[in-house]
Amino acid sequence: MIVCSCAVISCRDIEQAVAELMCAPNALLPTPGAVFRHLNKRMNCCTCAPVAVEAIYAAMDRLQHDTRVCPYALAEARNKLARIEQRRARREHVTARHTAQMHLYRRTQRVA
Repeated sequence: MIVCSCAVISCRDIEQAVAELMCAPNALLPTPGAVFRHLNKRMNCCTCAPVAVEAIYAAMDRLQHDTRVCPYALAEARNKLARIEQRRARREHVTARHTAQMHLYRRTQRVA
């Protein structure tokens, strides 16, 4: 399946890149940016980022199932990715709360 039509990247390309990244001595975290750089490609419109993340997770699952990559390296990468996702969700929550507070403040300023 084609993941990125701009850079013409398939699921197979992503799986190969994730395997190579995770087998490296100082393995990089397999983020979409790291995978695209490993493939010498660029995200042009970035609409493929969510699909690329899903493909990366699927590739990690297959690599773990096939035992082609050290399970400890995969577990560590998953933990780091989970922490990044938690931070992103926390930032979005704080931003949404701040936006709601600003709307409320502006509304009270108009009334007064």
